[in-house]
Amino acid sequence: MIVDDLLRLIERRRNKIEGLSISRVSISLCYTAVMLDNSYVGLCHTPTEDIPHTHRVRKGDFHGSNALDAANMSNSFDMIERTVGIATLNAISQFLMDSENYERQFRADAIDSVEVRAEDDVSVVGYIRPIVGRLRAASQKVHVFEHNPQLRGDALLDAFVDSILPKSDIVVISGSSLTNGSTDRLLELSKNARTVLFAGPTASTLPEPLFERGVSIIAGVRAKGPKVLDAVAEAKPFMALKELVEKYTMKKA
Repeated sequence: MIVDDLLRLIERRRNKIEGLSISRVSISLCYTAVMLDNSYVGLCHTPTEDIPHTHRVRKGDFHGSNALDAANMSNSFDMIERTVGIATLNAISQFLMDSENYERQFRADAIDSVEVRAEDDVSVVGYIRPIVGRLRAASQKVHVFEHNPQLRGDALLDAFVDSILPKSDIVVISGSSLTNGSTDRLLELSKNARTVLFAGPTASTLPEPLFERGVSIIAGVRAKGPKVLDAVAEAKPFMALKELVEKYTMKKA
């Protein structure tokens, strides 16, 4: 599983991260943000549709937790723990990618990195509206799937991906699929695609397990500083966060 591989990757760098802890956490309607005590921030989509309103009381606090321990919550079946875990994993990933000089193209637009032909069969899993708009302008056949009924609009239920993804030329998968555990299955269904784009704030993680499973391009974000946590705490959507993060793309070699 991708999350397991990501956790193994950061465990191998234990000497670089074992002293890191969580200094701030914001859990809100749109996103969850975690800031480490080295000021690196990670974001994750908050899967509000999958979080019970009668959420059980958690023992202990996220604040002050060891970062590596918190990242291991990425496999939790408690959706709030899982979301905080993935946000922590992304914060650690951004720190490691900076310190190890990973090649990222900052200020690059995700769709500019994808060759879309008018005859292409295109699928988008997760209603990323700006991306969907660009794709619909370029291709005559764009299928959009969305898990959250509140965000679905004119999109299809994500349960229908099985019959469409294997026939798609281009597939865009939202990083939010990490929170509901569907990324591995979606990538397996997309193995015939010419291009697979993994996109969104939740996609801002170490790239190796994704590239190994067929992702062509990763489009993520790096937070510019702690102000993004205040914006997240106010339940602001991504459009309101754009000035607080740097977009980047990474391409499979």
